[in-house]
Amino acid sequence: MALTARAQKLRNQMVTTPAICVERLRYMTESYQQTEGESNLMRRAKALAYILSHMTVRINEGELFVGNFTSKIRGGAIAPELKGQWLLDELDTLSTRPFDRYQPLTDAEVETLRQYLPYWKGKSAFEYWQTMVPPAYQRLDHIMVATGGYAENGHHWAHTAADYEKLLKVGSLGIIAEAEERLSALDYTDPTAETRRQFYLAVQVVHQGLIAFAGRYAALAEQMAAEETTPARKAELERIAATCRKVPAHPAENLFEAIQSCWLLYVALMIEGWGAGPTFGRADQYLYPYYQRDRARGLITDEQVQELFSLMFIKTNGGINLQSYVVADGKGGHPTMQSLCVGGITPDGRDAVNELSYLFLSAEGDVGLGAEDMMVRINRLNPNSYVKHAMETAKKLGGKLKFVSDDTSIQSMLYLGVPLEKARDYISTGCHNPTVPHYSRNTGGGAMNAGLALELALNNGVGRVLKERLGPETGDPRAFKDFEQLLEAFETQLKAGLRLQMVNKHADFASFGRYPCVLLSSMYDPCMERGVDDYNGGTAPHITFALGMIGIPNVADALAAVKKVIFEEKQYSMEELIDALNHNFEGYEGLLHQLEKAPKFGNDDDYVDLIAKRILSDAGDYVAQFRTHYGAKFATACFAMTTNVMFGRLVGALPDGRKAGQPLSEGGISPYQGRNTSGAPATMRSVAKLDQVKLALGSILNMRIDPEAVKNDEKMDRMVALLRTFCETGGNLVQFNFASNEVLRAAQKAPEQYRDLLVRVATYSAFFVELGPETQEDIINRNELA
Repeated sequence: MALTARAQKLRNQMVTTPAICVERLRYMTESYQQTEGESNLMRRAKALAYILSHMTVRINEGELFVGNFTSKIRGGAIAPELKGQWLLDELDTLSTRPFDRYQPLTDAEVETLRQYLPYWKGKSAFEYWQTMVPPAYQRLDHIMVATGGYAENGHHWAHTAADYEKLLKVGSLGIIAEAEERLSALDYTDPTAETRRQFYLAVQVVHQGLIAFAGRYAALAEQMAAEETTPARKAELERIAATCRKVPAHPAENLFEAIQSCWLLYVALMIEGWGAGPTFGRADQYLYPYYQRDRARGLITDEQVQELFSLMFIKTNGGINLQSYVVADGKGGHPTMQSLCVGGITPDGRDAVNELSYLFLSAEGDVGLGAEDMMVRINRLNPNSYVKHAMETAKKLGGKLKFVSDDTSIQSMLYLGVPLEKARDYISTGCHNPTVPHYSRNTGGGAMNAGLALELALNNGVGRVLKERLGPETGDPRAFKDFEQLLEAFETQLKAGLRLQMVNKHADFASFGRYPCVLLSSMYDPCMERGVDDYNGGTAPHITFALGMIGIPNVADALAAVKKVIFEEKQYSMEELIDALNHNFEGYEGLLHQLEKAPKFGNDDDYVDLIAKRILSDAGDYVAQFRTHYGAKFATACFAMTTNVMFGRLVGALPDGRKAGQPLSEGGISPYQGRNTSGAPATMRSVAKLDQVKLALGSILNMRIDPEAVKNDEKMDRMVALLRTFCETGGNLVQFNFASNEVLRAAQKAPEQYRDLLVRVATYSAFFVELGPETQEDIINRNELA
């Protein structure tokens, strides 16, 4: 069904330039000024409760359930406890920069920034992070690595999945009672008892704050109902009021109450720990009993359920992440990646697809905005009708959905030490970080410039663009006698970059320990059992941090070309190759032609595919031996966001034929733009050959598909079969773009006419017209497969 008139009107409001909301900054600061000297846990808890009791609440015309992230229709909140000074530094360009622009601030809002940001001078997590990362490492930030320190980004580790099912069953009052019971059981001869006491007291504060937050909406709905003259709308407002008086304080008894309860928790979690990747988890599973009960009693129709889900997806677009210029350069498009998983299998290994799986997909097909991020779990047990429905939804939206292999992701969870039943219950957060809801803490973020690592191996640690030493000395490449010497030099540079990311993660973990997220921790089983918040190791030992690598397909193509042209066929010497790279191939067109003819990743050619596999497998083995605070692990990943464009500017010519300054390969493990010329099946086979299990925190394959390839039922069936084969034979995550170049070029010429044109950027979707020109061109240059 199409969007209802109500939903369409609310959707239209979200197609607007986002705004900056200063309320969280103001109320967070006021609370911290009032709680000097109290524990970090209690200060954070009281701050959240204070914000929830003072921030703007509103009920938009036609809304059926309520709860807003900020005072703006589509807005981002400031997290001064992490990083906020950049707003003043970039004040003059926030609404004019080439990408990720914001609406102009009012004079009053600017004054609020100037009044409240100075309090956080010397207190922010980013400043603490800076004291912990040696200057030599900081110098390489946004050169060799980027977006790796969440404190540096100004975002919390929001790649999380709270226990919504628990909230629905016991309510906030039940969690408060649990905290009181655990308080009573504390043994104060244990030296950790006082910290645990503070934790349980703080849990009570945040849930009391959440109940009061709902009460504010109830009061507003009652007031609006008293003034409403339209009987139908008056009844809706009265229902909102009654529901918010009940949940989330008490257990939910029907689907409407369940959605409202989950939504208010979700909003409060975002306000507490603003960042990218918060998720509703497996909503088609924990909401299903309420749906079944309501349907059996004749209380709700599928059309009404789909409308509720549509409204839910629309509302997720009300919150975006604020990003400084340099951070947005690495992940442009206002990504929040507010995800929801459907399908998959149950913890005991049965097909998990149900009616809500289809209804969520249908709702997303109607809404099609940028923030809501659908993860479609696929395995051999899932019915073909479900996979086809998901693919048809993706086609309708020009791509957008993420298709995730259960086989690979469950194996990755087992690789990280998660028990089988928990592993089967995984979700995907953020870019694509498999994790177990309210049990494990697997956090993404971070990109390492693998293209630059290869350049350094071919220039003895010196960057060709920046013309300074950026990596260790690995010898004069002119003297390399064989391919293994080159590969060893590259892996030395790659490992140096991976270690740099680890240093950033160590500092990040320590920095965030000062600003715990109590509400979130209260919704994680291990945290409540141990009385330890999430940021201080509450989910240990099940904590893993992603170390992302950007440009691996370029590296594989380049190494394969050197191996073939220089060392095997001996058409040219290493000295000639280095000279050609130094001159950006000008005057070396013959060598460039031979390098471009060499095998390229994405065409089902073992010659190059197995080089990529070896690099990634070795990197996974290398990082697996390291640990950070509380025994947290590291695992590799391949997701680019838009860092491939940013990093590409800093990398000179490479032996794959890529010229200096051009973007690196996009997506994560996607073949370099335009090189996968052997069709979609060959591209998928190349990617499926990789040891995806060791890429335990995700890899991203983007594919542009000619819309003609799915234009009728027969062709759609072939695409579904191809997708299932990929997911069932070693692939990990794949996502599609179906927008034609003609449409994208038209959007560049007349952006106002294509304001809500969605494209798959990397690990998220965004409005095409909100992206910078370089990223737009990068998307257009991706090969269109039949």
